[in-house]
Amino acid sequence: MVLVKVGLLTIGQSPREDVVPEMNPFFLPQIQILEKGLLDNLSPEEIRRLKPKTGEIPLVTRLRKGSSVQLSEKKISSLLPEAINSMKTKMKVKVVGVLCTHDFQKTEFPPWIIFPFNSLKFLITRIINIKCLGVVVPLEGQIDAAKKKWKKDKVIVEVKSPYARGKSWKEIAQNFSRKKVEVVILDCIGYKIKDKRALQKLLSVPVLLPRVVLAFAIDQHV
Repeated sequence: MVLVKVGLLTIGQSPREDVVPEMNPFFLPQIQILEKGLLDNLSPEEIRRLKPKTGEIPLVTRLRKGSSVQLSEKKISSLLPEAINSMKTKMKVKVVGVLCTHDFQKTEFPPWIIFPFNSLKFLITRIINIKCLGVVVPLEGQIDAAKKKWKKDKVIVEVKSPYARGKSWKEIAQNFSRKKVEVVILDCIGYKIKDKRALQKLLSVPVLLPRVVLAFAIDQHV
């Protein structure tokens, strides 16, 4: 069996021990995973400079030791192309999967770059035809962006960080049920399989987990 190198790029620091082990069972057996993080070689001070300014869309990710950090969407977008090119030229990967659910399509990327957002959008527009979508995001500052990003007739957004305590899944499920959502997206790569299961037990509609969707999308490109 010939191994195929696949890169997983986090906007935080690698390795993503909270993400990749849960993805591994879904990968084809010939896939060899290599990880890289946008913040891998940055000092704490350099990371602080990437914080979002007032009014910017914040992104949230995990650092190597387990803490979370908020980053500027604009600054992270500017760092992506060079990091992706480095994975292609130095790591010799065939495909790069980006461990972030943000829509980075303001920049053009080659087809071998796989973004969870694209696969999730395809699912809810081409496969599952719905009018009311439930979305869970990590930060209050992402609510408006989530509504614009998913563009359904109704987008009901709840906030619960995968990296900190917050509202219970029961409260979130009750609101989604009241609003009659037809599908739920856990809109952050940080949400775990246990999060999906906890919410799924309380709902009768599909709950989509980006890390699993991304793994299957990568399989299709290998």
